[in-house]
Amino acid sequence: MSNNYFPNIERKSPLEIKTFQEKLLRKQIKYLASNSPFYQHMFTREKIDSQKIRSIEDLHLIPFTTKEDLNKHNRDFFCVKKSQVIDYITTSGTLGDPVIFVMTDSDLDRLAYNEAISFVCSGCTANDIFQLTTTIDKRFMAGLAYFLGARKLGAGIVRVGAGIPELQWDTIMRIQPTTLITVPSFILKLVEYAEKNGIDYHKSSVQNYLVRQITKCN
Repeated sequence: MSNNYFPNIERKSPLEIKTFQEKLLRKQIKYLASNSPFYQHMFTREKIDSQKIRSIEDLHLIPFTTKEDLNKHNRDFFCVKKSQVIDYITTSGTLGDPVIFVMTDSDLDRLAYNEAISFVCSGCTANDIFQLTTTIDKRFMAGLAYFLGARKLGAGIVRVGAGIPELQWDTIMRIQPTTLITVPSFILKLVEYAEKNGIDYHKSSVQNYLVRQITKCN
């Protein structure tokens, strides 16, 4: 994948994209009706004929799935065999018990695809080096998505992790990444550390990419 790469469907007309989406929607609804305990129960409870969900306009027939649903019926959302699960992810649990999400190999491929597309849209290429300043462990999804997306793009990746401005700057000076993937507030901490320690951040390898890439790639 390069900055010249873009999946063909992304360049189609709105009508062609909608047709493509609705074909996948019908496939997904059929899969849920056959494999998801939560949606099987919901379709029965709400007297929904899943075969009548044919278009985007038909989605209003399906009730919203809420955070309460995810908390109360968490494992009823699992619709693959346990042997197919590759990665387990949870929410932070800040507002209640953590919600578990499971990812198959195909899910991880799709996660990488989505993130790579966003990088390409932001002007990133395989020539970039991404410094990942968000955690990739602790059951965190976003850090994994960034890593997989950059890998799909073919770019270089430095997995520094969250915090520790000293280590971040040591990495910048040693490896010279072009792109930082971080939360915006952490930029201020990096700048503050640089100013206190005589580092001219204006001359760093990320000077042309820092704010732009954080805004568009994160």
